[in-house]
Amino acid sequence: MKITFTHGEDWNECARLEMDIDGRGGFDIGCLSGDPEDAMLERNLSFVYSIEGWIKQAYEAGKNGEPLEIVHENEEDEE
Repeated sequence: MKITFTHGEDWNECARLEMDIDGRGGFDIGCLSGDPEDAMLERNLSFVYSIEGWIKQAYEAGKNGEPLEIVHENEEDEE
């Protein structure tokens, strides 16, 4: 299992973080100052409902002997 965290900035130079699991997606979060009314679980923070599944996925991978690789990248390094 490979988990990649990509650190960067959004359009207004606020910190942003993306998490990807095995190339299948995950979540991204950044500054919600433009639409603070969207900073709730039903909208921009809905990824938290996926955390349980990700934990189970990581557990099963470890149980099956699959190595865990965690990578941190900077978005600006990819350009």
